[in-house]
Amino acid sequence: MLLKSTFSLLSLALAFSTQALAQEWTVNKWDPAFKFENSEKITYTALDKASKKWKLCVVFPHLKDPYWAATNYGVASHAKKLGVAMDLFEAGGYPNLDKQIEQVKNCAAGDYDAILLGSVSIDKMTPTIVEAAKSKPVFATVNYVQGDGITGMVSVDWTNMGRAAGDYFKTTYPKGGTPVKVAWIPGPETAGWVKVTDKGFREAIADSAVELVTTKYGDTGADIQAAFVAEVLEEHPDVQYIAGNAVAIESALSVLRRKKIDSVSLVADYFTPAMYRGIRRGKLASAPSDSAALQGVLSVDQAVRYLEGKTIAKHIGPVIFNVTKDNFKSFPVDESLAPSDFKNVFSVK
Repeated sequence: MLLKSTFSLLSLALAFSTQALAQEWTVNKWDPAFKFENSEKITYTALDKASKKWKLCVVFPHLKDPYWAATNYGVASHAKKLGVAMDLFEAGGYPNLDKQIEQVKNCAAGDYDAILLGSVSIDKMTPTIVEAAKSKPVFATVNYVQGDGITGMVSVDWTNMGRAAGDYFKTTYPKGGTPVKVAWIPGPETAGWVKVTDKGFREAIADSAVELVTTKYGDTGADIQAAFVAEVLEEHPDVQYIAGNAVAIESALSVLRRKKIDSVSLVADYFTPAMYRGIRRGKLASAPSDSAALQGVLSVDQAVRYLEGKTIAKHIGPVIFNVTKDNFKSFPVDESLAPSDFKNVFSVK
């Protein structure tokens, strides 16, 4: 029997928002799939209802932050809309490879029709995925993985997320100008999304006046990221910017406010409620969004389409939207964030 988080029994009784996302979007489609080489924009229309109550086994890296809560919202809300069942399991963090391997094996052995996987590793889950795919189709959700054993994928090219963060410096501090000291806190080094975000950020700042004073890798748990921010401020008191993952930037917003430091500016490489508030209040320069909630919707839709024998686009993802103080009012926020009253949902029956 699969063992759920200790919170799962409570979550069975929790109602989640029925706020509906739009049901047609412009998305990127990659061909060949799983390569992030050639893409085109297509119009994607979601299913209205499933033909039967398919059972989906969803495995996420964790539910510690609003990003994965938003993906949870997308998965749970669309499963409910389509009339399919869903059980969700989370590994507790990116370092917990063995736990996620066990969860995927349990999904493959369990009474499920498909597996939706937010992988903790770009490559170390591959043998488990290949084995699981012998009995169940496996769909990569949000986090890019190697294509072996994958039936479909909903993911964006996080190289462009990192590049969007780096482009702020490329534009604001062009190469040859006065150097600007930047600390970079991208997330867990082994995670696929961090590897490519890091690559895109570094490519962008290569054409800027950025002096990268430190890089700190680690799990996106709030305590770990807050510790990194404190270390940056202690080790580099002359730092001018902290850039990085949204958990780190949220911690930085709090620390800078508490210490009344106004000499350090912030740039995020993905989007959460705190990033949205920071941008609206002028405390954050920019944060690109890959529409986490929409990715959850698309992943469920992709899996159900496949199970029903419909044609699927094997690799799709939302178009990245770089949110700034100039455009946040026109930004479709419901595609990126869960409603404020949303509680994590571990099961849809």
